[in-house]
Amino acid sequence: VLFRSWGVLHFVIVPRIDTLRPWLEEQASRSVGIGVRIGNVEAVSNGLIPSIALHGVQLIDKDGRVALMLPTVSAAISPRSLAAGRLEQLYVEGASLDIRRAQDRSIWIAGLQLSTLDNAPDAASDWLFSQPEVAIRHGQVRWTDETRNAAPLELSDVDFVLRNRHFSHAL
Repeated sequence: VLFRSWGVLHFVIVPRIDTLRPWLEEQASRSVGIGVRIGNVEAVSNGLIPSIALHGVQLIDKDGRVALMLPTVSAAISPRSLAAGRLEQLYVEGASLDIRRAQDRSIWIAGLQLSTLDNAPDAASDWLFSQPEVAIRHGQVRWTDETRNAAPLELSDVDFVLRNRHFSHAL
């Protein structure tokens, strides 16, 4: 079964990856709970684990506006990760994030509410924290805390790695 899955991955999915773009957008939208658009998809098969590069990824808010733009997102996949509905690794280059804590203490990233103190985590954060590894390189982060009277904190050239292994997370 593993060998068949590997064969399907390398000889069926990888060469036809751009034709799967509408399906990938639908699956990503369902996974994170908001609309996802992908500008271009390419795949590289160099070894046992192929990688897929997505260019011009846009997360669309409920009003149809672009809430987050990711210039380049690379994902490594394997038969095991496909069976589990996850990725082996997610790599984001050049993301620009605006994070805000509102007066009611709810957290907003790129205009999308992630959680409040009274609500359970949403689909996007559940999906993010279920991934084995997420790496962000050369990102920008702007943190605004409306509960304090302080200027926003702005960070540039941020590198960030989140690992999820056996019921624990490492940052």
